[in-house]
Parts: sequence; C-alpha cells; structure tokens
Amino acid sequence: MSLISEERFRELLDAGGILRSGALASPERSASYTVFAQRSDATLDIAAIKAHAARFFDTKLGLTVNKSYGSVPPEVDAARIVLASDDKTASGTRFCFGRPTNANDLAAAEEAEQEQRSHGMALLAQRCPTVWLVLRESSDARVALPLAAILASSLLGPILSPDGDELFGVRTARMKLEGRAGPYR
Repeated sequence: MSLISEERFRELLDAGGILRSGALASPERSASYTVFAQRSDATLDIAAIKAHAARFFDTKLGLTVNKSYGSVPPEVDAARIVLASDDKTASGTRFCFGRPTNANDLAAAEEAEQEQRSHGMALLAQRCPTVWLVLRESSDARVALPLAAILASSLLGPILSPDGDELFGVRTARMKLEGRAGPYR
C-alpha cells in the first residue's frame, strides 16, 4: 500500500470518522508492525490509549480525525495517529488499519515464536480477534515502534515485526526503543 494523503484519507471516512465499508484494502503486514488486540472489533479507545501513551511512554498522542463510534462497532477501521514524545525522539503521523485477525496472522505469529525459540506470545495472539497494522512508512522505526508499543499496552496483545521474524510484548518493545538488550528496569 502506498502512503495515503490526509485529504484522500478523509474522503474515505463517514461523518463519524469511521472508515467506510470496503473503502480501503488492508495494508500488507510486511510493511507494518502488527499489533494483536483482544478487542472483538476495530474500535479504538482513544482516551485509554492517550493515557497509556502519557503514563508509560512520556508521549502525547492524537488522531488527525476524531472518531465517534455508533452503536454498532466497526469490524474494520483506520486512523492516522499523531505521536509526539516528550524527549523529541519520536514525532510524526502514522497510518493504522484495524481488521479481524486471519489465519495468516496467526501462522506468522507461530512461526516467529518458533524461530525465536520462545513460548507464550503466539498463544496470546490466538486470543486476539483483531489486529492493528501500524505502517512503518520508512526504515526508521522511531515513530511506528513506539506507536505499536502504546497500542499493544492498551489492546493487550503482542507485536509482530514487519519482517515477521519477531513476536514480542511491550517490555521488549521498550527495550528496543531504549537500545537495550537486557531487562527493562
């Protein structure tokens, strides 16, 4: 998926800021951090996500278009999320796309876990009926990775790396952001 302009993105949304049904295809998982979500729909609890961003990541977060979810939660949605860290190391806007988890997502999670010779994260992914794809948009992960970690902390699921070779949780994401290989605090 090529980058979509803010103007084009707004054209794809309904009056509540929700992606119109069928308006946009899911981006490729290989271009995104895949955040598994324990939510049964593609609703974003923006207040909770903002709170996690501020409390655990010293980061401010917002949407380019506010969302007003109706009585029927969306199965698929998209958002352009703006991120600004207090230390100025991560700031920018990233496109995020929420959709139901599919068999390929779960297979990729299982494969990554087997390659890592770790256990548990793929089982957690299996309990997640939804994924949010956070587009990298460049080789620099200073915006996409913190955003994926913030979403994972709120959505209670693991993160699959864009190349599919790592499946990890928030703690590992924080260590990656700090450039550390050892335990976080």
